[in-house]
Amino acid sequence: MAMTSFQQLYSVLQAEHRTSTALLEMLSAERDALMKSEVETMAEMTANKQPLVGQLEQLGRQREAILHAEGFSSGKDGLEAFIANQNKDDASKLNELLQQLRVTAKACHDNNQINGGIVNVNRQHLHRAMSVLRGRDINVTSYGPGGEYSSQVVRQPLLGRV
Repeated sequence: MAMTSFQQLYSVLQAEHRTSTALLEMLSAERDALMKSEVETMAEMTANKQPLVGQLEQLGRQREAILHAEGFSSGKDGLEAFIANQNKDDASKLNELLQQLRVTAKACHDNNQINGGIVNVNRQHLHRAMSVLRGRDINVTSYGPGGEYSSQVVRQPLLGRV
């Protein structure tokens, strides 16, 4: 027996929720690895995140295909119209699952932003350390040889002295 469009969409939304929950767990573990500077774990997390992101993209395309097959537009408006055309129980089930998916997706976004911030701060620290080692302290301000204002003072690189 063929699945109804409701069953198909519900199944896809469940898969999206499971996958986004797995991604959220991965992002949380990634943040722990970033804070502990566990390089191998971070590399592993990056490699493991990619398939989940790809799977979410594929599930999104499946969701859109179901909506299009039923004559609805893609995106939020089409999804809401599809749900509005379901019976009360089915609409309630879809809305509940969709709300869970939205909460998880928001948590994924927030965690990804936090992890990106940690990476950016670490990159800035590394850049500053490399500048000091190269003899270019970007935070020191002075005047250049021609009297112009300069924020980069060239010193003998620490690497050359070692």
